[in-house]
Amino acid sequence: RPRAQASARGEGRMSGDGPESVGVAHINEHGKVEFGGCLRCSWSEAKGRILRATRTWKEGEEILVEHPLHIVVEDEKCAAFKLLKKLCKEHDEHFDYEPLWYWCAIQSLTAEQLKGAKGCSGASPEVQRNLLLLHHEEVDEPSRAANMIVKEIAPNADPITVERLIQIWVLNCFEYSDKPQGYSTYFFSSFMSHSCCPNAVWHYTGTDHVLRCRRDISVGDEVCISYLPENGLLQSAPNRRMELHETKRFWCDCERCLPDHDDFSRGLVCPKPKCKKGVVFAKTPLAGPAKDNTLLPVHLIGSTCSECGEAMTRPEATKLAALEKKLQELVDEYTESDKDPPQRKLELDEAFVDEHFRQHVLADLFFEQLCTAYGSKKKYGEQRRLLERRCAFHKAAYPGLSGAHAWACEALGDCHRALSAQKNPNEKKASFADAQRCYHEALEVLRLMFGPDHEYVTDVESKEALLEIEASR
Repeated sequence: RPRAQASARGEGRMSGDGPESVGVAHINEHGKVEFGGCLRCSWSEAKGRILRATRTWKEGEEILVEHPLHIVVEDEKCAAFKLLKKLCKEHDEHFDYEPLWYWCAIQSLTAEQLKGAKGCSGASPEVQRNLLLLHHEEVDEPSRAANMIVKEIAPNADPITVERLIQIWVLNCFEYSDKPQGYSTYFFSSFMSHSCCPNAVWHYTGTDHVLRCRRDISVGDEVCISYLPENGLLQSAPNRRMELHETKRFWCDCERCLPDHDDFSRGLVCPKPKCKKGVVFAKTPLAGPAKDNTLLPVHLIGSTCSECGEAMTRPEATKLAALEKKLQELVDEYTESDKDPPQRKLELDEAFVDEHFRQHVLADLFFEQLCTAYGSKKKYGEQRRLLERRCAFHKAAYPGLSGAHAWACEALGDCHRALSAQKNPNEKKASFADAQRCYHEALEVLRLMFGPDHEYVTDVESKEALLEIEASR
């Protein structure tokens, strides 16, 4: 949904069911029937519809399992889908999205609304009713795309309804399949707000949406998930906020995005000549809209060093922001290049990062590229060193369970296993122990976030089993 709220206790308490049009009573009845009323929807003027806990959960506990509300996939054999693709191609100035978004809207029309459309299965009136309750911006008039869809494909439909359904799928859908590409929507889960420090996490079991407790939840707490992927939660506040604005159309103001707080994903070395060793964290940006996701000097002006305690001046902040820009360019260079960089370049670029950055997401992204480069050279010792730095950053930058950290630990375990093949028998034992430790740390996180049967967990368990066999030889 295009807004974000913190899950702080006692903040934004319930203020009734709101206008009848927002459907809070219907949502709660659905939640009572399907999930025993474990979450209650409420309405506030400031935040709209939110879900709060009616019971407690401990970290790792399953909250609910929800079946899809509606699933739509591409259908290359369908005459209506072929016509839609043709319209999108010939009138791309009016069709802002990929054909599948519009196809989802068409396939959310009822049989009555689809009279005259060829090859469309559509949705039941009850499914459409629930879809129309999902968040979308107010629609006063249809887009040219919606008008053309009605004219050419669904002549019995209302263009306003088509436009609303387009926006609903854009703002509320989840990826369902790749081949053919498909999207799904979920009803109850869609009323959970975003937080960059969420207390819940969702994953798939088949087509079902499973919600788990990510941080302990008490009665009355708002239940929030992340609209960002796991690695997105490690990004700097300007990047997270811009990504959410571009994809979900809101400016995040959750507890990690509150203005003028330390951004623990943007740590640089103190530039003071007499210091050069403390860490300076940028401040989170002002609330409200931003021009773009640029890491600005203003975020660093007045920030204090952890070692010398002195504040950054405007000229110092400008120099630090210029270093961030240079590192971003370096990350882009490595990401876009398909050439194997020479050893000397790897060393010089890493020296630049070490000189100016301490706890910074761009340094982490740079180390990710270096890990790939050293892995291709089979220099697993260098790869291990960088993976250890990445794991340390993830722990320091994000306050809680992190899938990104778990997967970095898994990669570090893989690296220790690879190193064991290059060592003598005495050193192998230590490498096996290090790999076991990394896999164990990854599993501690993954089991809590995704449950014992998820492939993320079973994949690491399989590696553990192989490691035991290798160690016993």
